[in-house]
Amino acid sequence: MQARTLALPTMLFITLDGSDFISFHRRKLTIITLNAFNTIQIDKMECRIIISPISDHETRQMHTINNTNPLAIKKSLFNLSVQELRDWLQQQRQPTFHADQIMQWIYQKHVASFDQMSNLSKTLRAQLDDTFTIHTPPVIARQHDDADGTTKILMQLHDQEGIEAVRMPRFSSRAFTNPKTGKVKSAQENHPGDQTVCLSTQAGCLFACRFCASGQMGLKRNLSAGEIVAQPLVFARENLPFSRIVFMGTGEPLHNFDALRKAIEIFCEKQAFGFSPRRLTVSTVGLVPEIYRMAKEDWKVKLAVSLHATTDEKRAELIPLAKAYQLDQLMDALRFYQNRNKRRISFEYLMIDRMNDKPKDVERLARLCDGLLCHVNLIPYNPVPKSPFRPSSPSQIEQFKKGLLEKNFDATVRYSRGRHIEAACGQLRLRHSQSG
Repeated sequence: MQARTLALPTMLFITLDGSDFISFHRRKLTIITLNAFNTIQIDKMECRIIISPISDHETRQMHTINNTNPLAIKKSLFNLSVQELRDWLQQQRQPTFHADQIMQWIYQKHVASFDQMSNLSKTLRAQLDDTFTIHTPPVIARQHDDADGTTKILMQLHDQEGIEAVRMPRFSSRAFTNPKTGKVKSAQENHPGDQTVCLSTQAGCLFACRFCASGQMGLKRNLSAGEIVAQPLVFARENLPFSRIVFMGTGEPLHNFDALRKAIEIFCEKQAFGFSPRRLTVSTVGLVPEIYRMAKEDWKVKLAVSLHATTDEKRAELIPLAKAYQLDQLMDALRFYQNRNKRRISFEYLMIDRMNDKPKDVERLARLCDGLLCHVNLIPYNPVPKSPFRPSSPSQIEQFKKGLLEKNFDATVRYSRGRHIEAACGQLRLRHSQSG
């Protein structure tokens, strides 16, 4: 993508139409104009914006006019629930039943323009176009793994931050688990269209887990609910269906609690994506207060916890956050959560050579999980640049799994999708930033 960059004088008057994004840093102003097809477009002048100069001695991060700024030109409609859209229609003196139609056009028919909403009046379409945008972020890098069908995309947000999303097939067969005991009852073949999308909730990540590429870049900012919702729409508009959503991409989902909750609300609305909460999984490294908050707010989604070690010392070596919340605190929060919502909890456990794959780890893991309805996903570590870790051997992983099964714990080996394209969290974004 190209942009026009102008030197910033003492006072600049600039007029742009509603599809432009404006950002400035120090004494330069950048204007990026996108049309519905994510290509460069110059439009007629309609809206005046006054921007004051920034002194050279000021240290500022890039400021972007977006949907939280009072100078915003247009808001993302992806941020609105169906009730919020009804409220807006009422303010416009339009029938509120149009909210259902608009949501269906966007999330079920995947249109990219208000002009395509043929059962709305021209007046309403014009009002929508004057106020909102339904543009998805442009894809600036893409990788596809022919070996297993995984597709990973890197999208560029309006402030030039990059976020990743992955679409991956579920395994050719999966375990069907008894919801009361957590035990595997049978295997079931998956339909070829049974795809999962993995979404990001932040640009970067604060928690700097040593095994993760996202943490190497630090946290840039939280995503809005609309920026989370827009990610699967990129796949949907390419006629790439999906049946499940996991919040396991860049960022710690519970560190962006309110936006995550709003996005989940939109994903589950029948007028929008219409997902059952059971088809949504939230992953966390273990933010204990937020787990209690999820329980008290009665979230119905599935919960996956990045455990990765069986002692506080080892876990703190892998996950710095573990210094704040010890394993006993985390397990107490998980028991409280499960007592409230009765859902099975998944534990994500990276298998790292000589770090966490010994028989004593099996013993400790079994004690930690005692009394919980849970499933343990053993994941061979997918190496990232600058990481000192290496994956456990296949024989060691199988031995670990066998030890858990012998103790009557449900455990499976989950081989990473997209290994040939570095589809682990943050890898594509890190490589793209280094090459750029």
